[in-house]
Amino acid sequence: MPSTRLRRARYAVCALVLCASVAAVAVLRSSGDYPYDGAVFSQVLVSADGRTLTAPVRWAPCQEVEPRLAVRETSGSVGVVLQIGIADTSHQCGEADRQISVTLQAPLGARQLAEAVTGSAIAPFPASRLAAVGYLPAGFSATPDLPQVFSTSGAPWEPRPFDPAVTTGPAWTRYYATPGSEPTLSITQTLAATAPAAGCRPSAERTCPPLASPSPSGTVSTQDSTSSACVSATTSVNGHGGLLLCDTASERAVTWTDGRSTFTLVSYDPQHTALSPDELLRVASSVRAP
Repeated sequence: MPSTRLRRARYAVCALVLCASVAAVAVLRSSGDYPYDGAVFSQVLVSADGRTLTAPVRWAPCQEVEPRLAVRETSGSVGVVLQIGIADTSHQCGEADRQISVTLQAPLGARQLAEAVTGSAIAPFPASRLAAVGYLPAGFSATPDLPQVFSTSGAPWEPRPFDPAVTTGPAWTRYYATPGSEPTLSITQTLAATAPAAGCRPSAERTCPPLASPSPSGTVSTQDSTSSACVSATTSVNGHGGLLLCDTASERAVTWTDGRSTFTLVSYDPQHTALSPDELLRVASSVRAP
């Protein structure tokens, strides 16, 4: 399994590729704090009343102002664009990811939502379809912030908020954190009934086998440095078949479908132990679709 340092390096490479993609389609619009229009390559959530669009964005806080979403509305369509500021690259700093919103003049309704720079159609996730989460572990609450690293690179359960094309239908990922910490829990809901994520060695057990534990330094060690360390066990969530996915002690997930949506719940904390399988399943069992 890749080390934390290697995971961060891989994530940084992905971030550079994404930033390059945005830059490739950025259009000089005007002067001022936000002179560029950038394409929106991410999940998009539309509020229950159809008036608010939300999407995750990425930027370097010490180099530029936080990007903002903007829309161009007509009677038949809504184009959404990411307005980008001028970056001061004379110094380097870490990136930040956050969900931001924009309000429409009128509800989206039957109008076509599109990415304004490229013209590509966007299939937003309707907030009215979001499942309710009835239980969270002590100290956890919802956050608009996204973690810099969330799961092993290429893991079958990896949340991909900046790559909606990998899902079979509209998807939205919610994140949860304890005070003062990056998010270590996520729930992704996709409006499609697909088979639970594969890619892990099946286990005859119905729970995670003994796994590596955090060392005194706070990092997680494992004897296997490849993704083959991952194992899966069949489970049930509210009577629906699913898979419990286990890697190191810092990374566990559960995925299932209720026949209308597919859910993936991930607990990932590279510095500490992830939620126990029982706690993961308790959260999963509290997830109820409207």
